Amino acid sequence: MFLNHFKMIDMPFSEKPPIDGILKDDRIDRGLAHISYLASHATLGLITGNAGVGKSSLIRLFIDAYKTKSFNLIYLHHTHLKALSFLKILVTAMGEIPAHGKEKVFNQIQTKIQNNNLTTIVLIDEAHLLDSDAFIDLRLLVSSAIEDYDGLKIVLFGHTDIKKELSRSRHESLHQRITIKYHLAPMTQGQTRQYIDFQIRRVNCSEKIFEEEVKNDIHNYARGIPRIVNKIATGCLINAYIENQQKINNGILLKTLKDIDIVN
Repeated sequence: MFLNHFKMIDMPFSEKPPIDGILKDDRIDRGLAHISYLASHATLGLITGNAGVGKSSLIRLFIDAYKTKSFNLIYLHHTHLKALSFLKILVTAMGEIPAHGKEKVFNQIQTKIQNNNLTTIVLIDEAHLLDSDAFIDLRLLVSSAIEDYDGLKIVLFGHTDIKKELSRSRHESLHQRITIKYHLAPMTQGQTRQYIDFQIRRVNCSEKIFEEEVKNDIHNYARGIPRIVNKIATGCLINAYIENQQKINNGILLKTLKDIDIVN
């Protein structure tokens, strides 16, 4: 569609870009620094951020950077399940067949961690959806790991409202153990402009196809959230192709915003 129109070699503003298609701006670099510190010196971390700000991209970059190092990395995102079902998914991710009964499943996890020569880092995406009892189970797992050796580390990734759940008295012990905390904020206007330019240059195209004023407006309408920037920018490219335009101007932007119901 618009790829040929703009002579692009790949799809910009993709929801799941290749690793080299993820812009490591200052927000992302700081997030990676926090998780990297946990990998070496801490046990439990919490990364928060609104929907679409780039938490999943942060996870992907960390996994890519640490996949060849001495860690057993486990990524979990089925967090809407009951506590026992969540533990069974963790056991399965560790390469075991879940036993019957919570106590046996719990023991499976502990035994697997103790017998593994590599430190296990569990990255839990969408952690704000976890069942309240699952947080207690995670606290018990971390506690047992601390008592024996530093064989288990957990990083929770979730929306900001996870803090409300963790502030409950029943989770005080877990909350106290969270030594690494980082909030992934939306992009600044400068970062949004940088992001748009990066995405366009990555596909062998000139960033000048987006007028400078349009980049600023995209930031304002998207509130600096990369997922919404992707949605608006892609819509602009489609409309530019339809109208046989080589530049994204305010007219194309306004039509796009109406198409995707951001403005009436």
